[in-house]
This record gives sequence, structure tokens and C-alpha cells, in this order.
Amino acid sequence: MLKVKGLKKSYGNKVAVNDISFEVDRGEIFALLGPNGAGKTTTLKCIVGLRKKDSGKVEIDGKYAYLPEKKELYRYFTVKKMVEITDYYTEEFNKDKAYKLLSDFQIDLKEKIANLSHGMVTQVYLALLLSQNADIYILDEPTWGLDPVMRNRIIEKIRGLSYEGKAVLYTSHILAEVEKVADRVAIMSEGHILEMDYLDVIKEKYVAVTVRKGEKVNGYKWKETENEEVYIVKREDAGSEYEHVGFDVIFEAIVRRDRK
Repeated sequence: MLKVKGLKKSYGNKVAVNDISFEVDRGEIFALLGPNGAGKTTTLKCIVGLRKKDSGKVEIDGKYAYLPEKKELYRYFTVKKMVEITDYYTEEFNKDKAYKLLSDFQIDLKEKIANLSHGMVTQVYLALLLSQNADIYILDEPTWGLDPVMRNRIIEKIRGLSYEGKAVLYTSHILAEVEKVADRVAIMSEGHILEMDYLDVIKEKYVAVTVRKGEKVNGYKWKETENEEVYIVKREDAGSEYEHVGFDVIFEAIVRRDRK
């Protein structure tokens, strides 16, 4: 559904996205992960044409729906007016579905956007987006600012898109959420993709080993004590003594880029 090949984007002398490539298949949920400034949002903006890429190829097979990082709507319009505007300008938009989602989210249609909390504005934006009939949904931090209960409901709806054969590309800072919903992930830092695979494969691929301080190890340093260092390494490089670790530990070690 989506192919990105050799994508590069710079802002002046700063390289935001540095020659990255990945694909998202039909029915797949693909997560772009990384710290702030890793290049995730710039990647999404280049894909949908909100930023002009320096080089590389982007191919989208079908229609897309895009949720931006900043969930900004017309502040002095009512929620109902936002639905009507979206219905007017958006192809294959299901207004009845939008009203149903807003009712499920307990959002008052008569309320002005300006009077809504940050989380409620996100819910309105998601209701509008999820009511579009697209082939791929490109979502930048879709659950940011939501409480845990609402976050879980949104994650269920995102997973439901994949059951309908839709493709999903999204970013998130919440690793527990990613583990619930993502099929494949790409870990980014400083514009590069450092690791990319099925989530379960990554969790099986890496383990923790403890060595004497100063000992050379082919892996990512995670933490250290006065006399020892703990590295996250590929299982085949671990030897006979190692410990299994969670995805959050693997992610943290990789994005530090403290490779020895």
C-alpha cells in the first residue's frame, strides 16, 4: 500500500530524514518509533506532500487519510460545524459514522472547539478521520493527550482498520501501546532507521548481557554500575549467559546509539 525508498529531507544544514526505506502492506499496522527529533513527523509530512522531499521515492497505492501531529481545528466552530465542513470537502466521508463516533466519545455537537480540552479535540479529529473511507491511514501520535481508557478504545479502532484490510502507518511515544497494536516497527534516531522488523522478532532478537567494565561487546550499552556494564546484544552474540528483556529496554538501548 505504501513504498518509501531512499527518502531524504533536510532543513538547511540539519538532516531530518537520512535515506530511509520501508513498506507498509495491506492489513498491516506499521509503527515509526523514536525520540523527539528522530524524523518521524517529517517522514509522514513528506509522504503526504506537506513537505517537499530532497530525494527518494514515495508510492501510495490508493487513497489516504492523514492525522497531523498538531490536532488543530477551527476554534470558533462547533463540533457539528466541523463535521459538516469535513463532509463538504472530503471524498467518501460518512457523516453518520462521524456522529456515531462523537456520541460514543460523549462529545457535545453544540460545543465550540475552543471550549474542548486537548484530549477532546484529539477525539473530534479522530472521529472525523476514522469516518473517511481510505486505503491507508497515516496517523501522527493518534492517542497523545488521551486518558488510558480512551487510549485503549482508540487502539481498538486502529486495530479494527487492519481487520478491514486497511493499512496503517503511525507514530507513537507510548511503547506499551505500540506492543498492543503494531505488527512491524521501525526505530528511528537522528533521521536514520536503526532497526526494523516484526515486533515479536525484535523482542526475540535482542537480549541483555552483563560484562566487566571496559570489556568489548558488539551491542548497545544500556546501563552500568561501578564494576559492570549491561549491553543489549543480538542473541547470537550473547554467548551462553544472557537475560531476556522487554521491548522498552531494547528501544532505549538502540536509540542511545552508544554502540561499542
